[in-house]
Amino acid sequence: WDDSADESHEVISRLTVLIYLNDDFVGGETNFYRPMAEQTNEKQQLSPLIASVRPVAGSVLLFPQGVGEDAVDYARQAWPLHEGSPVLSGRPKYVIRSDALFATQKEKLPLEDELFRYDHLVRQAFLPGPTVFKTEFLSHAISLYNPHMGVENLGPFLYSFLRMTKKRKVVEIGAGYTSLWILQALKDNDDELQQVRHLQETGKCKLLNIDWTIESVLENCDQEPARLLCIDNCEHQKETATGASAVAKALGLDSYLQFQKGDAFTDLVDLGVESVDALWCDFGVGARMSEFIASAWDCIRPGGFLLCHSTLTNENTRRWLEDCRNKKPKEVTGIPPEEYVELSLLEPHKRYQNSVSIIQKRKSITGDSFQEPIYSQYA
Repeated sequence: WDDSADESHEVISRLTVLIYLNDDFVGGETNFYRPMAEQTNEKQQLSPLIASVRPVAGSVLLFPQGVGEDAVDYARQAWPLHEGSPVLSGRPKYVIRSDALFATQKEKLPLEDELFRYDHLVRQAFLPGPTVFKTEFLSHAISLYNPHMGVENLGPFLYSFLRMTKKRKVVEIGAGYTSLWILQALKDNDDELQQVRHLQETGKCKLLNIDWTIESVLENCDQEPARLLCIDNCEHQKETATGASAVAKALGLDSYLQFQKGDAFTDLVDLGVESVDALWCDFGVGARMSEFIASAWDCIRPGGFLLCHSTLTNENTRRWLEDCRNKKPKEVTGIPPEEYVELSLLEPHKRYQNSVSIIQKRKSITGDSFQEPIYSQYA
């Protein structure tokens, strides 16, 4: 094995190399047999012989080999099997075994040093990791899952939603299974932004030699710690809120969590005007939807989101939702009709707990409109 190989390339052995050093003996042939897939002998004995190589001093024999568990299993089934037969008489058989190594090499693109030299660093910083799909996270999260709550898809959805929007201040009404996905999103955002910040400080957060991040966004994230406030009265017969804090601590996410046992209709007024980036509501509000929204709307920042669970197929919440879609006045919906846009998603295979409505606030309390920035003309 050549340990001087360049580690910047993938190097792998594909051929076994046998160098025969002597031939003054009887036996010792290198025998090859049909692949296992072609053998019909039920006792799995090696048969029939398809080649036998007699050692000759100074000669070299090469044959393919599989590397890795899957490759070795395939090789046993599809490639000829081999063995070194025993020496019957004469001197011992002397052989040098080695490998023929192969390396994958990438041709450099034109001007790669200037335009693409930081691509691998930016890729590493921006590409999401597998934290929520690791056994440790899922085994803890499953302890809070209850099918009556209907949030098996909303957990991953909220995780991806917050990872994309990078919201910092999140309030959840009705804690439990989804709390863990939100907490993990906040932590993963922090980890990602820390890597991005490091690249930017060293002048390496560039693609096509263009700065790839927005400095003002990073500064805002630096100034405001990510936090999830969970408000739950813990009175639901299938509640999972009481276990959320313990599981969050076990996962090392408790520094992002603030739990408050209370009532959503009264406690939201203490949050402050335009202080929340995302408000996730998963509790039985029913016919009081407009009353609750009216109390919650002012705490949401322009560009922030109100997300409500199970709005489409419940008669009371659907009536409120249709009023919102038809831009009914604030006295009916709880929201000024010119201040929001709405999107609702349905899980069509479920009878209950089967939808989510996403309402984005597009105006501030002073009447200023929220607008996403424009950074390019064509891309």
